[in-house]
Amino acid sequence: MESGRSAVRPSPGTGNDQEDARGLVLRFLDGDVRADPYPLLNRIREAGPVWLGDGVVVLSSHAHCEAALHAAEDAPASAAGCPVSAARLRSAVDRAFPADAVTGLAPLVRSLVDDRLDSVATRGRLEAVSDLAHPVPMAVLSHLLGLPAGDAQWLHRRASALAPALDLGPAPTGAETSGDTAARRAETELAAYLAEAVADRRRRTGGDDLLSRLIRADEHGERLNDAEAVSAGLLLLASGYETTSALVSGGILALLRAPHEIDTLRRDPAHARHLVEETLRLDPPLQVVRRRAGTDLDLPGTRVPRGTVTVLLLAAAHRDPAVAASPDVFAPGGASPHLAFGAGPHHCPGAPLARLIARTVLVRFAQRALAPRFALGSPSYRPTAALRGLRALWVDADGFAPRDLPWQPPAA
Repeated sequence: MESGRSAVRPSPGTGNDQEDARGLVLRFLDGDVRADPYPLLNRIREAGPVWLGDGVVVLSSHAHCEAALHAAEDAPASAAGCPVSAARLRSAVDRAFPADAVTGLAPLVRSLVDDRLDSVATRGRLEAVSDLAHPVPMAVLSHLLGLPAGDAQWLHRRASALAPALDLGPAPTGAETSGDTAARRAETELAAYLAEAVADRRRRTGGDDLLSRLIRADEHGERLNDAEAVSAGLLLLASGYETTSALVSGGILALLRAPHEIDTLRRDPAHARHLVEETLRLDPPLQVVRRRAGTDLDLPGTRVPRGTVTVLLLAAAHRDPAVAASPDVFAPGGASPHLAFGAGPHHCPGAPLARLIARTVLVRFAQRALAPRFALGSPSYRPTAALRGLRALWVDADGFAPRDLPWQPPAA
């Protein structure tokens, strides 16, 4: 990747502090701090809003990021170049996939997790990314969308190719980056695949999968057209798959770093809720997002005019001392808020499902993996800045408890 430092023109009249802060931002985006970006992100937040020129501002405090998310304009989503309203898609997914539908998926998710742990039980070692974090979310999403289970690997490769498109790289303004060509190809292939699936649902009405529900979901008397239904499927695969996978592997990493939490989770599976939320706060899969201000924003320290590109460093906002008593400490059960799933009207419609998958994996990992511990050196990370995800995380164990181990431990 080219350095891209010339792609951002500094605003005139700024002092040395802003120049230094811009350098920190570009260092973060350039990708040389993937193992531990948080000291650098803390320094950026302490510098306050950073103007990159050309109508681009970097926001990193919790208050600033939350305000910008609430005020963001409704950027269009697309299905292979056909723009549709992202707000309309979120609304349709919310209606077609309510909370009780997520709850109904719990037995399937549990079975899939146990299947994956059974597959590694004989070798006494698992690779958390390829053995759990990738296959479980993809199997759940495939089931949810009514897609053939045998297509999971094909879908995984295309969905993974979309991940670099989330990255800002050297172009925080939204200009094309080096990963966009492969992402566009993957999006085109996924859109064609989903278009065939949507056409099939149109031919045979009455299905209960999410695609069938989406094309039946009315909004003010209007149903989603085929392009919108395809875009909704892409939205789940592009924004839901990789982030859920990263949350699962990040949660396992957090448990390995705090083994006392494994004992707590074995005794009380409900503790998984706190573990997942703290992982989302302290080590979020989506570290930075780009939005455009839909209204003028008067923020402490700066004014953001309507139309400004706002680069929101969510991972820095989550460690803001203004909202977290011990911002750099992993402390499940605390009251520190996070913005990992967005805010206000721009929430992530797949958040309940991501939480269900992550909680289920963490509970069963803690219950069935005996004396789990790091293997084969340090965890390795993806090169992207926006999506923080592990490439691999090898875990040794003394063995794996049998599948018939109860999910809820008997009362002491």
